[in-house]
Amino acid sequence: MNNLKIEISWGTLWRIVAVLSVVVAAFLVRNVLINLFLAFIISSGINPFIDYLEKKGLPRILGTLFTYLFSLIMIGLIIYAVLPIALMEMDNLLSGIVEFTGNIFNFSSTQDFIKNFNSTFNEISKKIFSSDLSLVNLATSVFGGISFVITVIIVSFYLSISREGPEWFLRAILPENYEDRIMTIFHRSRKRIGHWLQGQIILSFVVGFVAFIGLWLLGVEHSFVLGLTTAVLEIIPFVGPVFAGSIAVLIALHNSFLLALYTVALFVIVQQIEGHIIIPLVMNRTVGLHPVVVLAALMIGFQLWGLIGIVLSVPVAVILQEFLDDWVSIKDSRR
Repeated sequence: MNNLKIEISWGTLWRIVAVLSVVVAAFLVRNVLINLFLAFIISSGINPFIDYLEKKGLPRILGTLFTYLFSLIMIGLIIYAVLPIALMEMDNLLSGIVEFTGNIFNFSSTQDFIKNFNSTFNEISKKIFSSDLSLVNLATSVFGGISFVITVIIVSFYLSISREGPEWFLRAILPENYEDRIMTIFHRSRKRIGHWLQGQIILSFVVGFVAFIGLWLLGVEHSFVLGLTTAVLEIIPFVGPVFAGSIAVLIALHNSFLLALYTVALFVIVQQIEGHIIIPLVMNRTVGLHPVVVLAALMIGFQLWGLIGIVLSVPVAVILQEFLDDWVSIKDSRR
């Protein structure tokens, strides 16, 4: 019987140790890496506007300040205008759900649960509009802590100011043999992620607005909240719009079966407009991910990090696809 010998050089062992060390370190500081990646996504989406202002002669630091301040002011105004209406409609919506479930199921446990939830929501609404809780505290509760929000904004701000900062860091840590290739992938990924963020904002706004107008014209109750829900859930491709439409159909069913059918037809039309007009114009040309890849990325992201994982899943998939495309091109060039 022949003895099989496997020789491993010290260089190979050191590489294995180095890779394992990087993986362990990344796991230990995963929250920091998530913050950095979110900041990278935001800066990628905002940088084209800053670059445009810089080309027009405005210093980059002033263009960055203007862009970020304008964005934050607009977000604050939207929250200030939308939040009171949304909370009032949500309160009425929850009360309607209590009545609706009582008529259908007549289960005391279900009614008690929803009534308790409605009572809790009313208390939260009162606290939000009290002087003790500001909009900053509301944003803190939504995004998981004020330090998280501030860190992401500050890091994205500095990434936007220093155009060469990330490039310098990558060039400093990358081996010389792989530097040019990785930098090319980095620039392509950053461009596609920026386009994805811009396209996602446009897509959410358009689909949410169309859903709101359609529901309002049909006379469906709580059309504003349902349109807002559709816009928010649009960040989850394929699944989000279906879930939002299901909620709207249930609300319409409380009024009449015919109105529920009209609501189904409305969301089918919205889906057709989204799939055949908006997504091809806004998303597919810039992101170009296969639907199966997107769904797989969403499921993996949700399994690993929940809601944050859903938000990060598509940008991560974009980067992985860039690496795969580069690997395929290398294999083709060797044939």
